[in-house]
Amino acid sequence: MKFTPSSGVGGHCIPVDPTYLAHVAEQLGAPSTFIERANEVNLEMPVYIVDRVEADNGGSLKGKSVLVVGVAYKPNVADVRETPAEIVIEELRRRGAVVAWHDDVVGNWMGESSSPLSGADIAIVVTLHSVVKPAHVLASAPYVFDTTGKIKGAKTL
Repeated sequence: MKFTPSSGVGGHCIPVDPTYLAHVAEQLGAPSTFIERANEVNLEMPVYIVDRVEADNGGSLKGKSVLVVGVAYKPNVADVRETPAEIVIEELRRRGAVVAWHDDVVGNWMGESSSPLSGADIAIVVTLHSVVKPAHVLASAPYVFDTTGKIKGAKTL
């Protein structure tokens, strides 16, 4: 099975269960450094994504409209538990970006509704559902960063 980098991991098990395993292993005298490092990398990916997008856009995101495409933690599900999109959005807002999100599968989340797939300065694809047409994503903003690596013509990891 091929694994490729993305904006991080989400869901109810991968971001949570290894932490419990590492804790129990430590208590039993079997440090699980690899699990801890993997968790650190996964948690750092959303900030790394924002760093890359910021660097590609003149070194500042202040005042730029950014559309995060796909907030579910994996394609074709409406599950947003532990989604890396949450950290991406928080980091974008912390840096002064005006952030909206679009998700055809998740209509409402964190008190907000899905926005149209258009009109942004920057689009960041976190999760690509099969109902989303890559051409529509590319047309949604002059700069598109695709963390999934599935949209030809977009910047990618």
